[in-house]
Amino acid sequence: MIITVKKAILHILDAVSGVTVYSDEEIDVSNESICAFIIKHIEKIYDEPGAREGEFNDASGFKYHLSEYIKGETGFCKFTQFVSEKLYDGISSAEKSMSCDLIIEECVINEKEVTAVLKCDNKPGYTHQVFQENGAIRNEIINHYAILPSPSGTISEYAFIDMNDFKIKCKGKKVNIDGESLDIMADVMLECVYDISSKESFNAMNKIAKKISEDNGADSIETSAKIKKFVTESISEADEYIEPVEFADAVFDNSPAMRKEFVEKTREASVPEKVKMNDYIGKKATKNIKIVTDTGIEISFPAEYYRDEEHISIINNPDGTLRIQINNIGEITNKL
Repeated sequence: MIITVKKAILHILDAVSGVTVYSDEEIDVSNESICAFIIKHIEKIYDEPGAREGEFNDASGFKYHLSEYIKGETGFCKFTQFVSEKLYDGISSAEKSMSCDLIIEECVINEKEVTAVLKCDNKPGYTHQVFQENGAIRNEIINHYAILPSPSGTISEYAFIDMNDFKIKCKGKKVNIDGESLDIMADVMLECVYDISSKESFNAMNKIAKKISEDNGADSIETSAKIKKFVTESISEADEYIEPVEFADAVFDNSPAMRKEFVEKTREASVPEKVKMNDYIGKKATKNIKIVTDTGIEISFPAEYYRDEEHISIINNPDGTLRIQINNIGEITNKL
């Protein structure tokens, strides 16, 4: 990922004490350590599978002010101050007050002009302070209430807006405002509509498929194996998206009724017609199936071994219990 930070500014929003400090000047992005701090955090979250894709509402104030900035009708500081005021209105109206620093950047990410908004929640931490009294120096440990995320940490709420087509990637947390649950970044600051993320979509499909299998007396382990096989084949064929309809065809190939129920329930869960593939989905596909018995024994094995009696057999006993048999073992290693 290639990132160039062109402009950046920091605004302080403290709804706990009611203090806001809007900066009149930009951060010096020629400072290598400051620039590295910003870039490090963008690298961690820009392609995060938990991000949602969205589009601005027609009446979005954010879109209007960003458009005015792009056209040169308003300055960077004024544009970012509007964004900060909008967010502060939200956090100050929330049931639980909060404080944060808002870092807003104009940057180039993989040759795309992007506006980035990083919401850095203030966390308490400790630092030192030097006191000098009567000619003597005393070093103290003090509590500091506005610690920014460390370079090794992760920013959990953010937004990236493509400055050419205004497409949005964002991630926020729900807060209660006047009895309504709202996403502080998408609903309040950006005023946009959005799909659930790829991560949320895949997890929803997984959960719905397994629930339908269980409710209809089907083999939930076999369902997991089919899911993993479908995703693995999609990855090997370099598919960019997973379609819930094709997912249903692969997982419920022998049951039209269960297939229909799956499609209906994914639509009810707002799963989009195309779910973008990402590292999270890939890792889920290659992860072993894990089964837990009622006696507390856990067994983990590759999905392709299920129903392959050369490796593992699950046998129904006459008394209704099950017997799991692992076959053709060459060596056993004790892993602590």
